[in-house]
Amino acid sequence: MASAIPDAFKNTVHKLGRWHIMKKYMEHLAYLYNLHEHFKDEFTSILNWPLMPTEFEAAWKILMDKYNLHDDATMVAMWNERERWISAYFKEIFCAKMTSTQRTESMNYVLKKNFISERQNLHRFVSQKEQNTLTFYGFDTQMAKVYSRAVYSEIRNRLKLSTLFTATETEEPTKYLVRYNHPQKLSAWAQHAFQVVADPVGETYECECRLWDHTGLFCVHVLCMMETIKAASVPEKYILRRYTKRPNI
Repeated sequence: MASAIPDAFKNTVHKLGRWHIMKKYMEHLAYLYNLHEHFKDEFTSILNWPLMPTEFEAAWKILMDKYNLHDDATMVAMWNERERWISAYFKEIFCAKMTSTQRTESMNYVLKKNFISERQNLHRFVSQKEQNTLTFYGFDTQMAKVYSRAVYSEIRNRLKLSTLFTATETEEPTKYLVRYNHPQKLSAWAQHAFQVVADPVGETYECECRLWDHTGLFCVHVLCMMETIKAASVPEKYILRRYTKRPNI
């Protein structure tokens, strides 16, 4: 596959799915999870949160030092393949929030086995379901209306997490720094002030974490800013058709 993909799809970048990597090493990881009470939470946090390669590598080293795992064969193997499956190394590449094909395969199976007929179109099933907003902000109401149920569920979760952050102004009127409310509770690599551009007039929302570039969905830092400035709506250019209730229209 690694050889065929560049040949068949010239503009495609081949990476490894996180689910497959974790499954490959699950037996030994399960052993480590049982051996160290907090290892699973700390390990998962490192995979999900570091901003860029520098932060990821520093966090990994701290974890390996803490649990004396520098010579652990499984952790060494995962480290050696890091650039092929850790998103910190390819955040500039749009991946539509997918880290594996497993999610779509399993979701289709569950829905068609338990909830709907095999002949029914999934987009019609989704469009019939109303979604309750988490807030009364205009941008939240808009996203609840246009996004699919699964995507808006993720947005709701990020909106909740965004309340853990505080925004402060900078000398430039549309630029802000977004920080975690209690940085002393985080590891050193996670104590970061994210630079966010929030300009409703110019219809521009950007964050240095580049999550929108990578997934096409706003990060908690941008959502924190949208709540802070009480944004009325999300500019159309930031709503990708693939995530909406009617993607083919």
